Amino acid sequence: MKKTNSIIIYFLAAITLFSCTKNDTGISIPKALKISINKTTVVANGIDEITVTVKDQDSTDITSSSVIMVDGQPILGNAVFFDINKQGNHKIFANKYSVLSDTLTVATSTPPTAKYTSKVLAEDFTAAWCGWCPRVDYKLNNFMLANNKLYTIRYHSNDALADRTVDSFMRATYGFSSVPKILVNRTGFMNENGDISNLADSTEFRNFYQRYAVTGLALNTSVAGNTLNVTTKIGFDVTIKDSLRLTVIMVENNKTFAQNNFYNHNDSYPGNPFYNSGDTITNYTQNAIYKLSPTTVKGIIIPVANQVKDGEYTANFLLDITGLNTANLQVIAFLSFAEGQTRKGMLNVQWVNAGQNKNYD
Repeated sequence: MKKTNSIIIYFLAAITLFSCTKNDTGISIPKALKISINKTTVVANGIDEITVTVKDQDSTDITSSSVIMVDGQPILGNAVFFDINKQGNHKIFANKYSVLSDTLTVATSTPPTAKYTSKVLAEDFTAAWCGWCPRVDYKLNNFMLANNKLYTIRYHSNDALADRTVDSFMRATYGFSSVPKILVNRTGFMNENGDISNLADSTEFRNFYQRYAVTGLALNTSVAGNTLNVTTKIGFDVTIKDSLRLTVIMVENNKTFAQNNFYNHNDSYPGNPFYNSGDTITNYTQNAIYKLSPTTVKGIIIPVANQVKDGEYTANFLLDITGLNTANLQVIAFLSFAEGQTRKGMLNVQWVNAGQNKNYD
């Protein structure tokens, strides 16, 4: 009897030590976690990745219900990757209901010299009725003068220059209701400082300029009558398994309209460029105003089979430019990660004057 009791006690202890428990809500909480990785070194190009697997004390794979932590911060999914500005050693562990796994250390390796230049797109949401919007317009123009790797597209809201379908889509997709706003590389909004005389917030673009460019874009355009022919080429310096979207947009420069101006005689900003321009600037001129997109602003999906190292994807478009001055038109093309994936935002952007060509750079 004494031996039998010992066996029962041992059995109960084993259940306690080696099985999951449930809390008052009925949720199974593991007793222990252990992680494994498919490699210990990753190229710091934003694409090469380490796959993390999480198992509980019974060797059951619970990766999908665990949170992977990298350097103390949670990530989406179980793919770990680093941009070139995040080189060094990094700590990885898993967390499930406050049960922590062991910690593993991974290292980055430096990618080869980039084949392409990393460029940045600032999408400016503006309006003629918005009296504060000249500030962002002025600042973006100065940012572009200071760095030729930056380009902008301006989307008008609820005025004569607005495309209401595009405006509604962008508001719903990126979750904003007021203007001005600056969306950078479709990753997040710029923390613009609100001061028309202070251009220090241009440092917001620094990390984007420093990213390693794994793709490049080239544009060939020609005019035939009322048609602008556009050929977009995308070059790949690495193989990318993620779903990607190509967006092509035509913008119009030198557009003149009446712009509300809250900086007229505004002594909070003495010496600002619009101080004596009137409450309404009757001949306000703006560039890079959204005109049309043959792909929609969301973009079209690229076949994954074309996204291979040293490969190239080509797409052709015909744009109706009836009634428009070709000299005022530009074409912008950019590549971004499709929605619903771990990686977000844009990979690269290119622009060209209508009727001209722009090679990979």
